[in-house]
Amino acid sequence: MLETVIFFFLAGMAVAAGVAILLSTSIVRMAYWLITMLIAVGGLYFLLGAYFVGTIQILVYVGGVAVLLVFGVMLTSRQLAPKMLPGRGEVLWLIVVGFVLLEALTLSILHTRWPQNTMAPANSVGEIGRNLLGEFLGPFELVSVLLLVAMLGAAYLARPKVPTQGPQHTKGTTVP
Repeated sequence: MLETVIFFFLAGMAVAAGVAILLSTSIVRMAYWLITMLIAVGGLYFLLGAYFVGTIQILVYVGGVAVLLVFGVMLTSRQLAPKMLPGRGEVLWLIVVGFVLLEALTLSILHTRWPQNTMAPANSVGEIGRNLLGEFLGPFELVSVLLLVAMLGAAYLARPKVPTQGPQHTKGTTVP
């Protein structure tokens, strides 16, 4: 009973933080909600008994990636909290794509025959490493590509804005 309550609390917190990320217009607040969501997912791992994965989730993602994103945005941005306001076309396009992806995910979950056998739990960190680089190498590499895309997106958002019009100044001289 208590596990069910804790599960729904953590799952609700993760979903609410994910929605807050989507609806927020401030990059700094998006980073805060990302940290909140990653902590909630780490709590779900702890609830499942995957203590190593939960610890790594909090240490690597929250401690590393999210804090790096916060500092990167705050140190490289000229404005304290830049606003991101999508246009109407972008919002409509994202809603359509989101619903199509949600429908595809729902249908794939409902029509998949999930195997009932379970893997034996790993007894050591070495076994976890062998599993990650053996049977689960594909998903492990997919996560690394996802992290690369996230870093590229953060670098793109944090880039300095270069004016496209007007005179250019170099070392005190004006170039027409």
